[in-house]
Amino acid sequence: MRTLYIYIILSLFTLTVNGQGARVNGQSSKAAADTLYSQHHYAEAAEAYTSLLKANPDNAQLLYNLGNCYYRLKDIPHAILAYERAAKLNPSDGDCRHNLTLARAQTQDKFYSSSDLDIAWSINSFVNTFGAAGWAWLSALAFGVMLAAILLMRFSNVRWVKKSAFAVILLAVACIILFICLSFVQRKKHSDHSHAIIMTTTKLMSTPDTTGTNLFTLHGGTKVSLNDTTLPAWSEVSLSDGQKGWINNNDMEKI
Repeated sequence: MRTLYIYIILSLFTLTVNGQGARVNGQSSKAAADTLYSQHHYAEAAEAYTSLLKANPDNAQLLYNLGNCYYRLKDIPHAILAYERAAKLNPSDGDCRHNLTLARAQTQDKFYSSSDLDIAWSINSFVNTFGAAGWAWLSALAFGVMLAAILLMRFSNVRWVKKSAFAVILLAVACIILFICLSFVQRKKHSDHSHAIIMTTTKLMSTPDTTGTNLFTLHGGTKVSLNDTTLPAWSEVSLSDGQKGWINNNDMEKI
């Protein structure tokens, strides 16, 4: 039995050391990639960040850095794809959204819809102020304020204090509902895989084959919505202005 205890302790110690070593190696690898970027070796830095993302695909900072590499290399489609993925994981990152806007401005295709209006951008910016976890924490904070106001209203004998506490309760309830809704929206955006980026010049076809009518040509960096992905080689997509067509799957990447 003593031998078994010793074996378990040594095993836990080994796992702990290995885990710490992996974190150190990961940090060292990222530091090396950051050094390559700072020395303007953008292609090598992009390879390093891509390698790191294989082990940690949901790291928004690595995706953002990768996007910066591609932007410096003037590979706008890959830059937009990396920025979109980073913004999806960390929607409150203002730098990422700013760089994404700069990259989009360099695309050849320009499509405009109601979502491009200033008011729509303002709403999206507000929603993206915090991620799903951030809005959830704010709802918890509002719930705490509501409980404090309830206690104050219950035990205070001052009339104006009771009225003020009641107003705070109503405001807190409204905030809780709003923050929970915004958290749900952000969580839904995080799990949304219904958009893709065109990676190279391609044709938007009327049917899912090369014999269909070429509706028009799309260029790298254009964002499309995925409507039908049931076919192995083609997907029906729609543009921001509502136009629809079929794209070869090899010419685009899902966000």
